[in-house]
Amino acid sequence: MIKVLFLCHGNICRSPIAQYVFRRLVYDYGLSSVFEIDSAATSTEEIGNPVYPPARKVLAQHGITDVTHRARQLTRSDYKHFDYILVMDNWNMRNALRMTDNDPDHKISLLYKAEIEDPWYTGGFDRVYNQIEKGCIDLLDKIFSFYGADGVRTDKKILLLYGKLFSLWCKETCAPRMQERWCISNRTLGQCSITSFLVQDVLGGDVYGSRLPSGDMHCFNKIDGKLYDLTSDQIDQSPDVCDYVNISLQSREEHFSKEEKYQRYLYLKSLLKH
Repeated sequence: MIKVLFLCHGNICRSPIAQYVFRRLVYDYGLSSVFEIDSAATSTEEIGNPVYPPARKVLAQHGITDVTHRARQLTRSDYKHFDYILVMDNWNMRNALRMTDNDPDHKISLLYKAEIEDPWYTGGFDRVYNQIEKGCIDLLDKIFSFYGADGVRTDKKILLLYGKLFSLWCKETCAPRMQERWCISNRTLGQCSITSFLVQDVLGGDVYGSRLPSGDMHCFNKIDGKLYDLTSDQIDQSPDVCDYVNISLQSREEHFSKEEKYQRYLYLKSLLKH
């Protein structure tokens, strides 16, 4: 699952609003099954307390009434567990960095393009709700940012499969020569060919490849006439540029003549089945 955690100071206003707004957003797109969503505080001031009544009120005004969250503090295990950690302002960013040994896996970022004020002090709950909603929409687009994904409007079958693969890509499924460079923040590194043939197993279509300037062959899928590259993030994080025009059909038999690649494919496939 793709695991998302929202952070603010007390975990009774901004972060639970974000938790419930994002939860409804992924539900509306039929993606609830691939997300785990929670929120927490960077302080201990409100631990155990329910969501602040004005925050509950603004959620209810937007049709969100099942609000049962109680404040809790960010833990070290949270940092290990969650894939994305979104904070509301720079003060909480500094606290979150301090609490996570300066974010070594680069998981922490601001939810919104600007700081989101604390409405506990200002009373601006409507303004804060709107900022959080925009931030959540942008976050969903960011998560599904692979080549061929048109934001959250891409075919749901592709998004669901990407969501399932997101937490399965690991160092053990990475190409051996790239394993020393594999990390959580570049989880699609070295996964392109085994992922492409696995996507073909599930959704059909063909596997194509493009020769990168580095000389590597990068693989992706063509399904119902449209290209989808679920591992394009590794290209975005490298000097290489992928040419999606001059492409060639890829042979499963040729790729899997390499035993280590075939075994990595079988391993990823077994993880997906579970």
